[in-house]
Amino acid sequence: MVVQHLSSRVSVILFSGVGLTLVGVGCMRDIDAETARQQFSSKQQSIVTVDGAQASQQGSTRTPASIPALATGPVSLAEPSLANPAAERAHIVSQLASTQLKDAQSLLRTAARSAWAAIRAHAIEASVGNPELLTELAPAALADENRGVRFVACMAIAEAPSEGLSVFVQPLLQDESASVRASATLALTRCGKTPDPSPIAAMIFENDPEVRANAYLVLGELGNRSAVPMIRDSLGQGLSLVNPLRVRLIDLAAAEALVKLGDQHEIEPIRAALFAPPEQAELTIVACGALGRLKDEVARPMLERLLSVDGNSKRSPEIRLSAALSLMEIGASPDMAILVAKEYITNSDARVRALVASLLGKTRSPEAVASLASLIRDSDPTVQVAAAGGLELAD
Repeated sequence: MVVQHLSSRVSVILFSGVGLTLVGVGCMRDIDAETARQQFSSKQQSIVTVDGAQASQQGSTRTPASIPALATGPVSLAEPSLANPAAERAHIVSQLASTQLKDAQSLLRTAARSAWAAIRAHAIEASVGNPELLTELAPAALADENRGVRFVACMAIAEAPSEGLSVFVQPLLQDESASVRASATLALTRCGKTPDPSPIAAMIFENDPEVRANAYLVLGELGNRSAVPMIRDSLGQGLSLVNPLRVRLIDLAAAEALVKLGDQHEIEPIRAALFAPPEQAELTIVACGALGRLKDEVARPMLERLLSVDGNSKRSPEIRLSAALSLMEIGASPDMAILVAKEYITNSDARVRALVASLLGKTRSPEAVASLASLIRDSDPTVQVAAAGGLELAD
C-alpha cells in the first residue's frame, strides 16, 4: 500500500502494500496496536514489507517521556484488548468520533499521542501548515520508537524549518535507520546547519527498497546537482529480488529527484506512468503526486483527462482524487477540486475520504471548511487527522 501524504513533499514510505496505495493519508488495517507500531515506516516514496525483516524495529525502545503513550487510539486511555483487533479498532474510532474536540489542533495533539504509529505520523504531517504546533509536537516525534514517525518528523521540519528544533534533530544523524539519517540531514540543512550529506550517496545503491527510495527523495530535496551522476549509476543496480512494480515505483522516485536536480528529460517516464494499466494503479497515483510537486504544466491536460474520462474507462476514486490534488498543486481552480471532493466525501472507503479531506484542505476555500468540519468527526481516525490538517491549511 502506498501512502501519500498531506503535504506532498513531507513524505515517506510505504509500500506495504500503496502509500501511500495509498494514498492520501493512509489507511488503518485491522491489526493490533503493537503490530501497527512495528510495521509503519515512512510514507510515500519508500517501501516496507509487511512480513519481511524490514517490517519491524523491535529493538527500538524510543518512547517519549514527556507524553504518556495512549494505549489505543487518539482519545482512548484504556489498555487495548488484543484478542479481537477488529472490535478494538471499531471501539477506538467510535470513541474518537464521539469526542467533541474543540478544534483541529486539539485533535492533532491527541493523535500525536496515539498508540498507532501511522496516526502519530499523520498528525505530524498535518501540523506542517502550523509551525507553532509542529514545534510543539516534533520533539516527541523525533524520539518516537517507530522509525517511520521519526522520518516523517524530520521531513516535516525540512518543509517548515525551525532552527530551534535542530537540537532535537542532530542526534538522528546516528539513528539506526538509514532513512531517518537521510531525512535528518535534509532537516538540518533546511534549518541552516551543515551536516555531511555524503553518507546518502551509498544509500542509493542499497538493496533495501525503503532506504533507496528515501535516499532519492532526500537527494532531490537537497538540490545538489553533483548527485545526478550517482543517481544515474544506481539505476538498474541491485533490487533483483524486489517485486518489479516496486522497482518501477523506486525508479519514479529517482526520476523525480533527477528532474528536481535539473535533468528535465526525466519528466517523461513520470508522465508516461499516468497511463499505467488499472492493475498498476500505484504507478499512476505516485506519478500524479510527483507531477504536482514538480508543477508540471505540460501534464495538466493529462491530469484533467484522468478526471474527465467516464463510462467503463472511468478511473478509480483514488486516481481521480490524486489527479485533482496534483492539479491544485499546479494551480488549477479550487472549484474543480471541490466538485471532485464532493463526489467522494461519503465514500465507504476511509482511504478515499482521507484523500477527500486532503484535497479540500488544498483548496484553502471557505466552501471547503464546512465539509472538513464534518470529516473531522468521521468514524475513522485517519480521516479525522486528514481533515484536521485540511482545516489548518484552509484557516
